[in-house]
Amino acid sequence: MKNILCVKWGDKYDTYAEKLKKQIEDNCSFDFNFYCLTDNPQNDYDIQLPTTWDPYYNPETNYFWAYRKCYMFNENLFPQIKGKEFLFFDLDVLFHKSIDEFFNLNMDKPWIVRGWWNDADNCKKNFGKIKSTPLNSSVIRWNRGQLKPLYNHIEKHYEYIFFTYSTIDNYFNQCWYNIHDEEDGFLKGFNKGLIYSWYKGNIFPDDMDTKILRKDHTVCLFNNSAQGVDEHMDQVEEIKNLW
Repeated sequence: MKNILCVKWGDKYDTYAEKLKKQIEDNCSFDFNFYCLTDNPQNDYDIQLPTTWDPYYNPETNYFWAYRKCYMFNENLFPQIKGKEFLFFDLDVLFHKSIDEFFNLNMDKPWIVRGWWNDADNCKKNFGKIKSTPLNSSVIRWNRGQLKPLYNHIEKHYEYIFFTYSTIDNYFNQCWYNIHDEEDGFLKGFNKGLIYSWYKGNIFPDDMDTKILRKDHTVCLFNNSAQGVDEHMDQVEEIKNLW
Protein backbone atom coordinates (compact mmCIF):
# COMPACT_ATOMS: atom_id res chain seq x y z
CA MET A 1 0.00 0.00 0.00
CA LYS A 2 1.15 3.53 -0.81
CA ASN A 3 1.27 5.98 2.09
CA ILE A 4 1.03 9.76 1.70
CA LEU A 5 1.90 11.77 4.80
CA CYS A 6 1.90 15.30 6.07
CA VAL A 7 3.00 16.76 9.40
CA LYS A 8 1.13 19.42 11.36
CA TRP A 9 1.71 21.08 14.71
CA GLY A 10 0.14 24.14 16.25
CA ASP A 11 -2.90 25.86 14.76
CA LYS A 12 -1.37 27.88 11.90
CA TYR A 13 -2.56 25.39 9.27
CA ASP A 14 -5.77 24.15 10.82
CA THR A 15 -7.65 23.48 7.55
CA TYR A 16 -4.70 22.57 5.36
CA ALA A 17 -4.46 18.82 6.03
CA GLU A 18 -8.02 18.18 4.83
CA LYS A 19 -7.42 20.33 1.75
CA LEU A 20 -4.20 18.44 1.01
CA LYS A 21 -6.05 15.14 1.33
CA LYS A 22 -8.71 16.35 -1.13
CA GLN A 23 -6.05 17.48 -3.61
CA ILE A 24 -4.39 14.06 -3.42
CA GLU A 25 -7.70 12.29 -3.99
CA ASP A 26 -8.27 14.44 -7.06
CA ASN A 27 -4.77 13.91 -8.46
CA CYS A 28 -3.77 10.33 -7.69
CA SER A 29 -5.02 7.26 -9.53
CA PHE A 30 -3.43 4.82 -7.06
CA ASP A 31 -5.00 3.50 -3.90
CA PHE A 32 -3.29 5.14 -0.93
CA ASN A 33 -3.49 5.71 2.79
CA PHE A 34 -3.35 9.30 4.01
CA TYR A 35 -1.92 10.20 7.41
CA CYS A 36 -1.32 13.45 9.24
CA LEU A 37 1.29 13.24 12.00
CA THR A 38 0.25 15.90 14.49
CA ASP A 39 0.52 17.15 18.04
CA ASN A 40 -3.28 17.33 18.24
CA PRO A 41 -4.99 14.29 16.65
CA GLN A 42 -8.66 14.94 15.87
CA ASN A 43 -9.44 13.14 12.60
CA ASP A 44 -9.40 9.47 11.75
CA TYR A 45 -6.29 9.97 9.61
CA ASP A 46 -4.37 11.76 12.40
CA ILE A 47 -1.51 10.08 14.27
CA GLN A 48 0.13 11.44 17.42
CA LEU A 49 3.59 12.88 16.84
CA PRO A 50 6.32 11.64 19.21
CA THR A 51 7.87 14.17 21.58
CA THR A 52 11.24 12.49 22.17
CA TRP A 53 13.29 15.42 20.85
CA ASP A 54 11.09 18.22 22.16
CA PRO A 55 13.09 18.86 25.39
CA TYR A 56 16.09 19.83 23.27
CA TYR A 57 14.28 22.63 21.51
CA ASN A 58 15.83 26.03 22.22
CA PRO A 59 14.08 28.82 20.27
CA GLU A 60 17.09 31.09 20.76
CA THR A 61 19.51 28.80 18.95
CA ASN A 62 17.59 26.69 16.44
CA TYR A 63 14.40 26.01 14.54
CA PHE A 64 13.63 22.58 15.91
CA TRP A 65 10.01 22.62 14.72
CA ALA A 66 10.86 21.35 11.22
CA TYR A 67 12.88 18.45 12.58
CA ARG A 68 9.58 16.90 13.67
CA LYS A 69 9.27 15.75 10.06
CA CYS A 70 12.13 13.35 10.68
CA TYR A 71 10.14 11.19 13.09
CA MET A 72 8.40 9.71 10.07
CA PHE A 73 11.71 8.34 8.79
CA ASN A 74 11.49 5.70 11.52
CA GLU A 75 8.42 3.81 10.42
CA ASN A 76 8.62 1.60 13.52
CA LEU A 77 7.29 4.54 15.53
CA PHE A 78 4.00 4.26 13.64
CA PRO A 79 3.00 0.58 13.52
CA GLN A 80 -0.46 1.49 12.18
CA ILE A 81 1.19 2.59 8.91
CA LYS A 82 1.65 -0.43 6.67
CA GLY A 83 3.17 -0.79 3.24
CA LYS A 84 6.48 -0.01 1.60
CA GLU A 85 6.05 3.26 -0.32
CA PHE A 86 6.03 6.68 1.36
CA LEU A 87 5.46 10.17 -0.01
CA PHE A 88 5.49 13.32 2.13
CA PHE A 89 4.06 16.74 1.27
CA ASP A 90 4.18 19.95 3.23
CA LEU A 91 0.71 21.30 3.91
CA ASP A 92 1.09 24.43 1.80
CA VAL A 93 1.44 22.93 -1.68
CA LEU A 94 -0.72 23.12 -4.80
CA PHE A 95 -1.09 20.34 -7.38
CA HIS A 96 -1.58 21.16 -11.04
CA LYS A 97 -1.87 17.57 -12.31
CA SER A 98 -1.48 13.91 -11.39
CA ILE A 99 1.06 13.05 -8.71
CA ASP A 100 1.29 9.44 -9.93
CA GLU A 101 4.81 10.04 -11.25
CA PHE A 102 6.12 10.21 -7.68
CA PHE A 103 5.33 6.50 -7.40
CA ASN A 104 7.02 5.63 -10.69
CA LEU A 105 10.53 6.78 -9.76
CA ASN A 106 13.67 4.68 -9.61
CA MET A 107 13.93 4.15 -5.86
CA ASP A 108 17.61 3.29 -5.57
CA LYS A 109 17.80 6.39 -3.33
CA PRO A 110 15.32 8.60 -1.46
CA TRP A 111 14.18 11.74 -3.28
CA ILE A 112 13.89 15.34 -2.07
CA VAL A 113 13.19 18.71 -3.69
CA ARG A 114 16.23 20.13 -5.43
CA GLY A 115 15.58 23.87 -5.53
CA TRP A 116 16.55 24.52 -9.12
CA TRP A 117 15.68 28.18 -8.54
CA ASN A 118 18.91 28.46 -6.52
CA ASP A 119 22.20 29.53 -8.07
CA ALA A 120 24.27 26.35 -7.73
CA ASP A 121 27.54 28.31 -7.68
CA ASN A 122 26.23 30.41 -4.82
CA CYS A 123 25.17 27.27 -2.94
CA LYS A 124 28.63 25.77 -3.35
CA LYS A 125 30.32 29.01 -2.28
CA ASN A 126 28.22 29.22 0.88
CA PHE A 127 28.32 25.54 1.79
CA GLY A 128 30.76 26.09 4.65
CA LYS A 129 28.64 28.96 5.96
CA ILE A 130 25.66 26.60 6.29
CA LYS A 131 23.34 28.73 4.18
CA SER A 132 21.97 28.89 0.63
CA THR A 133 21.02 25.25 0.69
CA PRO A 134 19.95 23.81 -2.68
CA LEU A 135 17.43 21.52 -0.95
CA ASN A 136 13.84 21.98 0.15
CA SER A 137 12.08 19.37 2.29
CA SER A 138 8.53 20.18 1.16
CA VAL A 139 8.28 16.93 -0.84
CA ILE A 140 10.12 13.72 0.07
CA ARG A 141 9.74 10.26 -1.48
CA TRP A 142 11.21 7.10 0.05
CA ASN A 143 10.61 3.41 0.57
CA ARG A 144 10.36 1.81 4.00
CA GLY A 145 13.70 1.76 5.76
CA GLN A 146 15.55 4.00 3.29
CA LEU A 147 15.59 7.02 5.60
CA LYS A 148 16.14 5.14 8.85
CA PRO A 149 19.90 5.97 8.78
CA LEU A 150 18.95 9.65 8.78
CA TYR A 151 16.62 9.16 11.74
CA ASN A 152 19.29 7.19 13.59
CA HIS A 153 21.83 9.95 13.04
CA ILE A 154 19.52 12.54 14.55
CA GLU A 155 18.61 10.24 17.43
CA LYS A 156 22.29 9.81 18.27
CA HIS A 157 23.38 13.43 17.81
CA TYR A 158 20.22 15.53 18.26
CA GLU A 159 21.66 18.15 20.64
CA TYR A 160 24.57 18.83 18.27
CA ILE A 161 22.40 18.76 15.14
CA PHE A 162 19.66 21.03 16.51
CA PHE A 163 22.28 23.54 17.66
CA THR A 164 24.47 23.41 14.55
CA TYR A 165 21.95 23.30 11.71
CA SER A 166 19.35 26.00 12.16
CA THR A 167 17.10 24.50 9.48
CA ILE A 168 16.32 20.95 8.47
CA ASP A 169 17.26 21.75 4.86
CA ASN A 170 20.73 22.86 5.98
CA TYR A 171 21.12 19.61 7.87
CA PHE A 172 20.07 17.52 4.86
CA ASN A 173 22.39 19.49 2.59
CA GLN A 174 25.43 19.28 4.87
CA CYS A 175 25.11 15.63 5.87
CA TRP A 176 23.13 13.77 3.21
CA TYR A 177 23.48 15.49 -0.17
CA ASN A 178 26.35 16.22 -2.56
CA ILE A 179 25.68 19.15 -4.86
CA HIS A 180 29.00 18.52 -6.63
CA ASP A 181 28.12 14.91 -7.46
CA GLU A 182 24.54 13.96 -6.66
CA GLU A 183 25.18 10.30 -7.46
CA ASP A 184 27.61 10.26 -4.55
CA GLY A 185 25.04 11.61 -2.06
CA PHE A 186 22.51 9.79 0.08
CA LEU A 187 19.59 11.92 -1.17
CA LYS A 188 18.64 12.52 -4.80
CA GLY A 189 16.96 15.69 -6.05
CA PHE A 190 13.75 15.64 -8.09
CA ASN A 191 14.31 16.55 -11.74
CA LYS A 192 13.67 19.96 -13.24
CA GLY A 193 10.15 20.68 -14.46
CA LEU A 194 8.37 18.86 -11.65
CA ILE A 195 8.28 21.27 -8.69
CA TYR A 196 8.57 25.05 -8.53
CA SER A 197 8.30 27.76 -5.87
CA TRP A 198 5.64 30.46 -5.81
CA TYR A 199 7.95 32.96 -4.11
CA LYS A 200 11.37 31.92 -5.49
CA GLY A 201 10.79 30.93 -9.10
CA ASN A 202 11.62 27.79 -11.02
CA ILE A 203 15.00 27.29 -12.72
CA PHE A 204 17.98 29.63 -12.32
CA PRO A 205 18.68 31.81 -14.23
CA ASP A 206 16.24 31.40 -17.11
CA ASP A 207 12.87 30.97 -15.39
CA MET A 208 12.91 32.98 -12.19
CA ASP A 209 9.58 34.83 -12.34
CA THR A 210 7.76 34.63 -9.02
CA LYS A 211 4.08 34.52 -8.10
CA ILE A 212 3.00 32.93 -11.37
CA LEU A 213 1.34 29.58 -12.01
CA ARG A 214 3.23 26.98 -14.04
CA LYS A 215 0.48 24.49 -14.83
CA ASP A 216 2.78 22.29 -16.90
CA HIS A 217 4.52 21.43 -13.61
CA THR A 218 3.12 19.06 -11.00
CA VAL A 219 3.62 20.84 -7.67
CA CYS A 220 3.77 24.47 -6.61
CA LEU A 221 5.46 25.07 -3.26
CA PHE A 222 3.81 27.99 -1.53
CA ASN A 223 6.27 28.23 1.38
CA ASN A 224 4.78 31.22 3.15
CA SER A 225 7.57 30.97 5.72
CA ALA A 226 9.77 32.85 3.24
CA GLN A 227 11.27 36.03 4.61
CA GLY A 228 8.87 38.95 4.52
CA VAL A 229 5.83 36.80 3.60
CA ASP A 230 2.79 36.74 5.86
CA GLU A 231 -0.01 35.75 3.50
CA HIS A 232 -1.73 32.37 3.37
CA MET A 233 -2.73 30.35 0.32
CA ASP A 234 -6.38 31.33 0.65
CA GLN A 235 -5.36 35.00 0.52
CA VAL A 236 -3.74 34.73 -2.92
CA GLU A 237 -6.31 35.24 -5.68
CA GLU A 238 -4.50 33.13 -8.30
CA ILE A 239 -4.24 30.19 -5.89
CA LYS A 240 -7.34 30.13 -3.72
CA ASN A 241 -9.62 29.31 -6.64
CA LEU A 242 -7.52 26.23 -7.47
CA TRP A 243 -6.93 24.96 -3.94
